[in-house]
Amino acid sequence: MLRLDAVEPLFRRFSETFGLPVAWPLQRTDFATYGWVHAGNTDLEFWAATSNSDLPAHAQPPLIHGFALEPAQPLSESLGGVNEAGITNKPPRTFQSENTQGELVTNFTNAVLLDLSAPSCCVFFCEWDPHAAIYPWSEAATPVHRRAQHRQALLHREGGPLGIIGLHAIRMGTPDIETLGRQWRALAGAPSGHSIALTPDISLELVPGRHLRIESLSFGVRSLAVARAFLASRLLLQADTGNELSVACEGLQIRLVEASPALPLP
Repeated sequence: MLRLDAVEPLFRRFSETFGLPVAWPLQRTDFATYGWVHAGNTDLEFWAATSNSDLPAHAQPPLIHGFALEPAQPLSESLGGVNEAGITNKPPRTFQSENTQGELVTNFTNAVLLDLSAPSCCVFFCEWDPHAAIYPWSEAATPVHRRAQHRQALLHREGGPLGIIGLHAIRMGTPDIETLGRQWRALAGAPSGHSIALTPDISLELVPGRHLRIESLSFGVRSLAVARAFLASRLLLQADTGNELSVACEGLQIRLVEASPALPLP
């Protein structure tokens, strides 16, 4: 989730310039303007709130504010495992809306993982109901079907002009690497001394920082040379180390690395 002062510029850059499928059309409400694009193994949400009073002074937009984890088991079981690992959570919060029949149905349930979060970085479980009726999705398509459709659209476009494969790594700054690392390893099932894999193709890197904050997102691309040429031709290449590119993204640290094709989603 990207917290921004204005959604439109980056939303257009990722959906039009970079050719990523729109997973949630741009929507304007009284509390925020937001939209999603699909990036292979994740959806990237662009969010501009009416008020940013929930954010501390050191973490104002533009900000990579956090991310949702999909529970591997039913949410109650996953939270039980999290609590056994010594990680506390907020009580689950269910979001509902009316379907086309006028019935109140559950769309999704969120549970913030308190020990892994801060006002500047929100990490939470999100469990989608199989029959979520929330706009703008058809009630005939389950979340699993929608994900498959978006992924197929990305594959058909060959990842867009950048050749996006999927999210590759999240770099998170923290004032207490030892404690946070122990908690994340417990959650991810990673032995001490090993890297933290959130999924088989997404890693979490913890680095020293004054505050808990996501410092950068790295996306895998099929060819760094192709991505480099495209960004350079549009004056969007912010930095180039030879094996990593930085994309001009309104002050956010968005990076590209060459990677193998992502594993197929279940």
